[in-house]
Amino acid sequence: MKTTLVLGLLVLMPTLGAAQSPTPSKTTLQKTVIVSLNRVLTESIEGRATGQRMQVLLQKMTADLAAKQKDPDFQRLAQQSQAEYQNIQRQAQAEFRGKMNPVIAAIAAERGVDVILNADTLVWAAPRLDVTSEVISKMDAASTSPPPAK
Repeated sequence: MKTTLVLGLLVLMPTLGAAQSPTPSKTTLQKTVIVSLNRVLTESIEGRATGQRMQVLLQKMTADLAAKQKDPDFQRLAQQSQAEYQNIQRQAQAEFRGKMNPVIAAIAAERGVDVILNADTLVWAAPRLDVTSEVISKMDAASTSPPPAK
């Protein structure tokens, strides 16, 4: 008898769980948009300026390191140079995100968006959800950097 009762409860449990979980209504659905962070980085004035600054720095550091190739401590100097470049790169990325995040937050507020996903990591999303061009336009309008040469 106990076995029958336990089996009966196990059969009913999925039904009970379904009855307790609310079904989403139109008012509870989240609004989601996507933005391609790679496109913002490569197409916006700030992103291109950051990329050019990093490229110039990398070329300078590479040339400086090449001049020290015969130094007995070359391996250590190369490691230090690489670590320094990575640190500067992280700082540049943080500065760029600091300029981009308020723009993305403003677009989310304007559109009543609950979630913004990185389009670069999605398998697929409807094109109407993509706000990348809007982010780039607003960042460019607020940019303090001169447009970099193409």
